[in-house]
Formats: sequence, structure tokens, C-alpha cells
Amino acid sequence: MIRFLLRFSLTLALATAVFAQRPGDFKIVGPGGGGAMFRPQVSPHDPNTVLVACDMTGAYITHDGGKSWRMFNLRGVAEFFVFDPNEKNVIYVKSTGLWRSQDNGETWKLIYPKPAAVKGVKMDSDHSDEDIVADPNPFGNISAMAIDPGNSKILYAATGDRTKGPFGLYISHDAGESWSKLNDLPGAALKVFVNQTSSEEQRSVVVAGSDFINVWKFSGVKTIAVPSGRKVTDISASKISVVEIIPDGLGGYIERPASLALND
Repeated sequence: MIRFLLRFSLTLALATAVFAQRPGDFKIVGPGGGGAMFRPQVSPHDPNTVLVACDMTGAYITHDGGKSWRMFNLRGVAEFFVFDPNEKNVIYVKSTGLWRSQDNGETWKLIYPKPAAVKGVKMDSDHSDEDIVADPNPFGNISAMAIDPGNSKILYAATGDRTKGPFGLYISHDAGESWSKLNDLPGAALKVFVNQTSSEEQRSVVVAGSDFINVWKFSGVKTIAVPSGRKVTDISASKISVVEIIPDGLGGYIERPASLALND
């Protein structure tokens, strides 16, 4: 009898846990499958259009707020998505290269490296990881990108091999057809952000890596010091998110969230 009551109590507890109300009135909108989901990005023009990457070299897009999803594959894990702030149908995705869609995600075109420069594809692992082999390939990998809010043809890209560099900030005035270097960077960038409060004549571009923050202007480059023991994790219009690395007393470390004001 005791064994029966224990089994019944355990079953009831499991059922209660499964059907318990989710806090915050959240609901699942998919897509499900394709491995873990990363980097959800919502269109600034239409909140029902959302992109999300998965760890199985695919990406998903919805135009109806998650009621239905379509998977597309650009030969690699999508590392970031960028919606054009002015043209609702233009989207950029970085996977093995930099791709652009001009029809709201229906079709995609490789814009860097140039298709004519592609000589082949190199695969170094058993996880379908690919690297495009191109010549010429002026700056290698693009780790972060932003579009000028005043002119959609102006793109800012942080570049460089994540392990060995060299690293730099580049600009394109023709939507990625050609690029020129603005300045060197001390490391791989996580984010590039165009400060919309700056004028087009005195445009301010913030580039953040895990241990550096640079603010580029036509007049020069300003460095914002990252406090000792902290790492930059994200950057937004008004502040920079960082984590403080603190010894846990057991030979390891813990990460404590913090932030820095972005006043430039």
C-alpha cells in the first residue's frame, strides 16, 4: 500500500510539472527541430517576420509570427542576421560568406567573397563545417556588420580570422560590391553598432570585442576602456553589457553581469 501511494504521488508530481502553467504567459511558437536555436532577429519593419539560426547549418524564417516556418541553408551556421533599416525586403546573413536577400528571405545571393572569386570549399571536420576558398579574398572572415541608418548602401564590417587576425573595420559605399579599410582593430569583434544620434557628416561607429571597445569617427578613433577582469558580451544603443570574471574560491570562476554607459 505504501509503495502504491509513493508511486501515485510521484506520478501526480510528474503530471503537475508537465502541465504546469508557464510563468510570464509564454507560449511555444516553434520551429522545433534542427538542433539548438540561436540569434533570433525580428524585422524592424514587420514584427511577424523573424529569423533564427540553428546549430545544424540551417536557419528558419517566419512571416506570420511563428505560425509557420521555412528552413533555408546557406552552407553553414548563420552567425548573424542584419535587417536593412530602410528597405523592408533586404536582409543580410553571414554564414560561410556574406549573403543578401532582396525579396524578404525567399532567395539569397553571395556578395562576399564575390562568386567569381570562389575557387572551392574546404571542409576540415566531420560536422559539415565549410570554409570558402576564394581569390581574391581581401579580408577573410566577417565577424560583425551594421548598415548605416541614413544610407542603406553604406555597410560597416568588422573582419579578420578569429584566431590569428589581422583584424580591421571596413566600409562599403555600394552595398558590399567593394570595400575600403577604415582602421585596424585589436581583436575579433562581436558587434558593430552605428550610433544613430550621430549626424551623417560625423557618423560614429562603435566596434566591440570581448576585451575592447572602439568608437570610430572620420576625425579619429576613441578607445573606451573595458574594466579589468570584465568581458564585453553585448552592445546596444545606450549601453554595453559586460560580465565580470570573479574567482569562485574553488579554483574556478563565475561571471557576474554588469554594464557600461555608452554616451558617444
